[in-house]
Amino acid sequence: MGRPQRQGGTSGFCSKMMAMETFTIAEAAKAAGISHKAIRNRVDRGQLRVSLRDGVRRIPASELERAGLLNPVSGEPMGQEPQRGSLGGAALGELLDRLERQAGELAELRLLSREADSLRADRERLETFAHEQHAKVLELEAQLEEVRRPQRWWRRRVGATVAE
Repeated sequence: MGRPQRQGGTSGFCSKMMAMETFTIAEAAKAAGISHKAIRNRVDRGQLRVSLRDGVRRIPASELERAGLLNPVSGEPMGQEPQRGSLGGAALGELLDRLERQAGELAELRLLSREADSLRADRERLETFAHEQHAKVLELEAQLEEVRRPQRWWRRRVGATVAE
């Protein structure tokens, strides 16, 4: 498994940048020995930097080396080859994809958990406020009832002065 051919064209700094080895996502997956989806997920999460050329995302070889996916000396995938009787490369790639998917799901669940805690706290504050308001309503109703209740001692005095 070799590296893709160098791209080139101009001289000086520009030519060095143009001549930099880059991979499409599919080529990077093949070169790194992992699945296309695993590379794409790393790009989407920002773990691998890409450049866009003619509408195609390209990953510099230096990015794969930085991420530990490609050996800078040999250009071969990092890590050991699976031994006889151990998981094959395809199964290992599937497990890595599954692990990355589960990591994403775990992050979503943690976010949902924080939102649920926030909503629970809001509900408790609103319930406390509702209980306080209910207590005030009961107090005001009691005061209103007291005002509306006829005062017998007052009627007697008023009635006594009128009768005289």
